[in-house]
Amino acid sequence: MKSLIINAEDVGMHPAVDDAVAELVGRGIVSAASVMALGRPNRETLGAIARQGADLGLHLDFTSEMARAAYRRETGLPSLMLAAWSGTLNAAHVRAALEGQFQRFGELTGRLPDFIDGHQHVHQFPVIREALVQLLERHGAKRIRVRNTASRRWRGGKAAVIGMLGSASLARRLERIACRSNADFMGVYDRSAAADLAARWYGWLASAPAQGGLAMCHPALKDWGGAAFRVKEYQFLGSQQFRELCSEFDVQPVNWRGHAMRAAQTVT
Repeated sequence: MKSLIINAEDVGMHPAVDDAVAELVGRGIVSAASVMALGRPNRETLGAIARQGADLGLHLDFTSEMARAAYRRETGLPSLMLAAWSGTLNAAHVRAALEGQFQRFGELTGRLPDFIDGHQHVHQFPVIREALVQLLERHGAKRIRVRNTASRRWRGGKAAVIGMLGSASLARRLERIACRSNADFMGVYDRSAAADLAARWYGWLASAPAQGGLAMCHPALKDWGGAAFRVKEYQFLGSQQFRELCSEFDVQPVNWRGHAMRAAQTVT
């Protein structure tokens, strides 16, 4: 049996996301949820997700509309990448933003995050990854996991590029402070409503290693403008076809603790 973290992104972006994730958690499909602390997630929904055994994580955000409003800066992904790799990204601002989002997560959930990742994978960028490691050292590196975006198999050019944008550098820093990560990463595609999700998930589940990994998803109950791919993901993840794929490849959705246990058993 392969143990796979099925992680729903962007809780707090819109009620349609929150409700879809809560439903899929209740049905035993989604096993972890990334929370945008700058958004307005429903506290009761967050509590329900956690009570049903799914992990709650902090989805660090510098590039969404919510981040632009919170920090009064035009920090879309291209401009953030330019600043990070050119050395012009303000480290003090980054540290304050991370600390603020971390504290806000605690206010929303009453707990530490089970894991940390990033909206558009910004947590692995230069300057941000250093600030993240410092935050983990202050708040408990051994209790909080961090997403690794490196794929162990070839899963397309986009997935490869995401992994190259800092996964190895972040992994080295996390290893020094004994912070755990996922064994594999999947779920990257063009996010179009025309995408063949059955074929995508077939490839991801078929290529998942024995020690498992993490597959991200972006479900929502309805399209509120440009989110048609989210509705399609929600419908597919809740379908009998998806359950049959999991059965075919002996995949069991687990939270981060279950993933760590499976990885340890595989190593031994």
